[in-house]
Amino acid sequence: MTAVESGSKVLRMKESDAQKLLAMRCHIGTRNQSSAMKKYIYGRTAEGSHIIDLHMMWEKLILAARVIAAVENPKDVCVCSSRLYGTRAIYKFSQHVGTSFHGGRFIPG
Repeated sequence: MTAVESGSKVLRMKESDAQKLLAMRCHIGTRNQSSAMKKYIYGRTAEGSHIIDLHMMWEKLILAARVIAAVENPKDVCVCSSRLYGTRAIYKFSQHVGTSFHGGRFIPG
């Protein structure tokens, strides 16, 4: 039993949550697999793309939501995406949650 499953019923993934994730194709990964991502891979498609385990994805989403909710001022959270297809998503997320965001290339320091 995972940490989310042993916790509150509200945090458990419902059938409707799984259907929404599948409809948005959140479970389809890339063809490349790093050693850090190996434990999150459920399988592969015929084309070679990796399929991500929805339950493990849900656990990480709940963890991220708890971390963001624990921060007193949402503007102290910065959401970043260096990929073009992630820029609109982080912009919309930042609008809804009230965080700051940075789309495009991120140069630390």
